[in-house]
Amino acid sequence: MTSTTNDAGEGPNEAVIRLRQGAVAWREIDGEIVALEVESSTYIAANRTGGVLWQRLTEGATEQALVAELIGRYDIDAQRARADVAAFLAALAERGLLEPTWVSPAA
Repeated sequence: MTSTTNDAGEGPNEAVIRLRQGAVAWREIDGEIVALEVESSTYIAANRTGGVLWQRLTEGATEQALVAELIGRYDIDAQRARADVAAFLAALAERGLLEPTWVSPAA
């Protein structure tokens, strides 16, 4: 999931990313996610950090918002947060579990 961005991290189009509805059955247990991919019956687990991102993806969030969430919650640097978010989104996208919706920012 990428978007065209300027140096400030804002772009003319940014995807609001959501978990694909009906693709997984999941529960949060002690901050971690335990999920079952419906089509393949594949087990998926996410640690607490992944659980934070997962919860945001159920509501829909931009990649930048996910990065900001990790920075704010875990006090990590932006480079690490971007790398962690990118890896998490790539893993979910590889399984076909994400639905990006492209939006233009309000003028």
